Amino acid sequence: MSNFVINPNLYPDPSGRAERMCRFVSKLRIWEGDFAGNNFVLNPFQECMIRRIYGPCNEIGERLIRIVNIWIPRGNAKTSLAAALGLGHFLGPEAEAGGQVIMAAADRGNSGIAFNHGFQMVQQDKELFKRVNAIPSQKEMHHPRTKSLFKAISTEAYSKHGMNVSFFLADEIHAWPPTEARKLWKVITDSMGKRLNPLTIVISTAGEGVGGLAREMWDYSHDVLNGRISDPTFAPIIFEAPDTECDWRDEKNWFEANPVLSSNFGGSLLKELRNKVSRVQYFPQEVVDFKRFHLNIWIDGSSTPWVEMEVYDNCDERRSEKELRNEDCWVGVDLSSVEDLTAIVAVFKYEEDEERGFDVVPMFFLPEESLIKKADRDQAKYVQWKEQGFLRVTPGNRIDQNLLLKYCDELNEKYNVLEFAVDRWNSQAFMNNLTDRGYEAIEFGQGFASMAGPVKEMKQTILSGKFRHSNNPVLRMCFANVVTEKDAAENEKFTKSKARGRIDGCTATAEAIGRILAHEADELEVYRGIYSSEEKYENVFGRKQERDKLEFENDPNLIDYEVLKDMRHPLFAEMKTRFERFQDRNQEREDF
Repeated sequence: MSNFVINPNLYPDPSGRAERMCRFVSKLRIWEGDFAGNNFVLNPFQECMIRRIYGPCNEIGERLIRIVNIWIPRGNAKTSLAAALGLGHFLGPEAEAGGQVIMAAADRGNSGIAFNHGFQMVQQDKELFKRVNAIPSQKEMHHPRTKSLFKAISTEAYSKHGMNVSFFLADEIHAWPPTEARKLWKVITDSMGKRLNPLTIVISTAGEGVGGLAREMWDYSHDVLNGRISDPTFAPIIFEAPDTECDWRDEKNWFEANPVLSSNFGGSLLKELRNKVSRVQYFPQEVVDFKRFHLNIWIDGSSTPWVEMEVYDNCDERRSEKELRNEDCWVGVDLSSVEDLTAIVAVFKYEEDEERGFDVVPMFFLPEESLIKKADRDQAKYVQWKEQGFLRVTPGNRIDQNLLLKYCDELNEKYNVLEFAVDRWNSQAFMNNLTDRGYEAIEFGQGFASMAGPVKEMKQTILSGKFRHSNNPVLRMCFANVVTEKDAAENEKFTKSKARGRIDGCTATAEAIGRILAHEADELEVYRGIYSSEEKYENVFGRKQERDKLEFENDPNLIDYEVLKDMRHPLFAEMKTRFERFQDRNQEREDF
């Protein structure tokens, strides 16, 4: 990773614009903390940021930079600097007639923080304060001479039309509501087209998720910084840890990501970080937050992932489509509601070095209508994945099951599909259509009884590098989002209600693997569990059949969890069946 370089000599200023802005900011006064009342002394990294933004110009001296993305951890005085730059466009060297300096954050209260910094700086200077009319209750200031406005707004886009913004501060954009972020961004930036020399500054810490407006800007910033994209009007300014897997306890990495630590004002932050480290190391969620907010490491998925994504990524190469042609496979189908992500995953088993592995061929489906809105909501790159062929869209605002069935036909033409395993929720019509086409279709439950075996098997193959997925990004997103819950016997199942985002691909994969395990079992042994001859293995792995009534089946006190831990125990079959009945009734509906 390439951090912003702190060296003023690297940032030429042929027009003198950057120098004028530096002088203006330095004359402002700090209003809080130990240095209240003193002038705003620019740290070297802050001076370099100003010079990077205001120094470049075109041949006639106009500022070249139009959009700035500043990614910097908490505690590095980013809000103070952003407010000071806003004042420079309100009544300083970059002010213009009728200027509109607008600050937006996750809500109006948060945007009011930046406004208050600016307002208090103006109050500290009697001469500046004489020039403005302030209405703190409405979070706005007016400059009568230039008829300019300095104002904090909320993220509701519907009320922001008709603006003519000259300077836009997007504060902590990673926290903006997904349903409003892109709309507000478009409304504000479109309004800036009327200005000759507008400027947008995004200033934020790292966020989470693999999609959405903030993630797109994060990726674009890194692409420009590393030379993969050429955009002379865009200035990426990034301070982050040297890599995502660095030692978060190492103070050297703190200094790499937090430029204020190298200044005369870094003592309090260093003390805070040391105190945090001594405490958060015992709390996994807080460790993730420390990495994100203090090392500026973007979090792709769940804060406590089921498997580490570095392990997931480190898999063998999957067999090609040509190599898999006509091979036996099992297909898992996780149907969504009418407008959400649907997953169809074909799984092929193989043996290598006396170990089982799986080749995975996934496909995902969404309605075409409101695709961008769904991408923002799920923080996913659906539009990009559609263009890359990892996602198929169906016309309209509902999933067209005819297109799903057509894809099932495609799979059957290429491979030898033995069974389709379908999440039993809301699937009867789809099951009937598969059966009418002549396919073997099996309902698959989502409780511990059905999921524990395949989830365990899938985890083992991932850890051994034999879960071959060809780096499908949609499937990877699902695995990054997975959260599991355990029962008293330490069995695991996926839980959609607690997941950070979509996990449909994981569920469909587990269903297919469950059917593979069932296929391998004979009538007496069902995936490492011994059952009486009167029972059929279909009861465990998904067939919807009538089961014998068990005495006291609803009494959890009659489930011996010690027996369930020993799959060779003579009473394991009886206890397992009791456990299935109880869990299917009390657990499955919880997720749906």
